[in-house]
Amino acid sequence: MIPRITALLLVSVLCTLHATDATLAGPPVRNRISRERGNILKNLTGTQEYENHIVTSRLDASEPVRMMYRGIREVYNRLLGPTGMRDEGVSLQARVPPNVRFPCDVRGYRSEPPPTSVHRLRPGDFDVVAALGDSLTSATGANSRQVWELLIDNRGLSWCIGGQGTWRTHLTLPNILKEFNPRLFGYSFADSYNVHLPSQFNVAEIIATTSDMPYNAASLVERMKSDPRVNWSKHWKLLTLMIGGNDFCSDVCYQTNATEWINRDQEKYLLTTLHYLKKTMPRTMVNLVPSPLINLSFSIDKVQAPLTCQFVRPIECSCLYGPKYSARRNLYRELERRFVKIMERVSHRPEFHSDDFTVVYQPFYRDASVFYRRDGKPDLSIMAIDCVHLSQKGHAVSANGLWNNMLEPVRHKTTVLRELFQDFKCPTPQNPYVRTYYNS
Repeated sequence: MIPRITALLLVSVLCTLHATDATLAGPPVRNRISRERGNILKNLTGTQEYENHIVTSRLDASEPVRMMYRGIREVYNRLLGPTGMRDEGVSLQARVPPNVRFPCDVRGYRSEPPPTSVHRLRPGDFDVVAALGDSLTSATGANSRQVWELLIDNRGLSWCIGGQGTWRTHLTLPNILKEFNPRLFGYSFADSYNVHLPSQFNVAEIIATTSDMPYNAASLVERMKSDPRVNWSKHWKLLTLMIGGNDFCSDVCYQTNATEWINRDQEKYLLTTLHYLKKTMPRTMVNLVPSPLINLSFSIDKVQAPLTCQFVRPIECSCLYGPKYSARRNLYRELERRFVKIMERVSHRPEFHSDDFTVVYQPFYRDASVFYRRDGKPDLSIMAIDCVHLSQKGHAVSANGLWNNMLEPVRHKTTVLRELFQDFKCPTPQNPYVRTYYNS
């Protein structure tokens, strides 16, 4: 009975998040809102607009509805219990036995004294890790085996910010960096939503789009500044920002004439976010990562997707797979490819590079595909049960890719996924630093 109830609850919540009712086709009812105010009756009966003009869900402007949604997720999370501790299944990375050493020599890669320039950072010099993004960063459904487990965030497994276990069981960027600096902190260490303690400095949220990043960045800064462990002016911080998938998967098709302005607005919000981080976060390196969501989705279309994927994808990614909007999916993909180029161009802007702060475009997701293996065969085990999110194995493969990108020179970085540990870069005495635009 419980699985049936939770399955119905999942569908209900997902349908609320991805409202597809036909009233959007009618004349819009103007209801300008911010994140803190909005007329709930108008939200339910017509479209409304954020003060920045982007049309959004009718429900998300209402504080009572947001609180109800959080309450539902809290009950849902407690009802199902943790899933991130599972250690068996085809969608998990192969465990590395204790007699196998870490691939890199970790000695000598934490500077003493700490460097004064972000362009002289060794892997062990990072003190704090943090992340902004969407459900691919919150590791939503990473250890899911049933469709009703897709709303559990396995944040401890996240490729760029999870710190559960070790690199032997869960390869993540923090679990790699912990080999160089065991005192690293800020990583998520268990299943949690972003309001829970185990999420730490992972403020990623499901359904987040580029327009959410300025708000989320401010929330992250507030959280980090309130943590007594953080020495704001002394500690070196590594922030990973990946965003953009939901813009085209579940948002662009609901916006008025969005294909005409979405890339322009994405660039605006990305610039706003990075300028804010540059102004407020000293001693910070930002990994700017394009989302793999659209590319992975198109690659999965070349194989026979499981029934669960055929059921869930039209709900979770309605702009690509919903029957009302999927006819324009190739256009949405073209716009997504433009945004990838925008991210790279923005990362080169000179105002984002100083001794105290830098942004580095890490493109290992740029050409992501389930056909990443050396034998050319598809590997759906890197995907969660919905074929939208990543499995734990997918997060491990992604962590390997991000780590390699961080040690690869600018303009010579890998742009595809590779099999786990097929290529695992290491710092060397000749090239001991994490690569930036100034030291490549």
